[in-house]
Amino acid sequence: MTTPSTVAGSRVQPRPHRSPRPGWRHERSLWREGFEAVAGVDEVGRGPLAGPVVAAAVILPRRASGDPSRSGWIAALRDSKVLTERQRERLAAQIQKHAICSIAGVSTQVVDQINILQATRLAMKRAVENLPTTPDALIIDGREVVEGRIRQVAVIDGDALCASVAAASIIAKVARDRLMCDLDQRFPGYGLAVNKGYATAEHRSALATLGYTNIHRLSFAPVREAIGGAATGKRFDS
Repeated sequence: MTTPSTVAGSRVQPRPHRSPRPGWRHERSLWREGFEAVAGVDEVGRGPLAGPVVAAAVILPRRASGDPSRSGWIAALRDSKVLTERQRERLAAQIQKHAICSIAGVSTQVVDQINILQATRLAMKRAVENLPTTPDALIIDGREVVEGRIRQVAVIDGDALCASVAAASIIAKVARDRLMCDLDQRFPGYGLAVNKGYATAEHRSALATLGYTNIHRLSFAPVREAIGGAATGKRFDS
């Protein structure tokens, strides 16, 4: 007798998991309301102990019929977290070539001054303001809002569900990862090129040994705890 996992005595290999393709439901809804230029907005870098928070805004191209372009790179859009670094890099290049997009960041010092929630909102606001075309409406990942009078819709898991937000997540992720690799050269010893500023065991250990830098978020408890017992309070200045 065969089981669900076997056929003719041979085990059936499970189908590989495929990440769902972000859809266009929210974009189409806004287009039907008359909002032509709809920008997806997302951020990256809310949780790390070091580095800026970065946001991106993207207006994807549409065909004359009003339907989204179905070119290969658009069909390949996914939440940046489920893509490999190579896939993100390739898609970011296509997005920047064919879509209207912008990137903005908020520094560590500002994060410490106004808190990470407000810094995230500020980064998103700057990204929207930096767009060369003023959007008519926004689709924002999560529950955030962007200050201003532009029509906006907040979508939980928007980077997985909405194509324009997925594109923004890719642009923001690639931009921040590149920056953290550059910062790794300026501030060696923390593994920033690998951990991207997140609170890995190696990163915390380096903080306790080397002290903090001017790209570390002193308002974050893990940083304060790590440097509280640091062997040196040395601060690296750029």
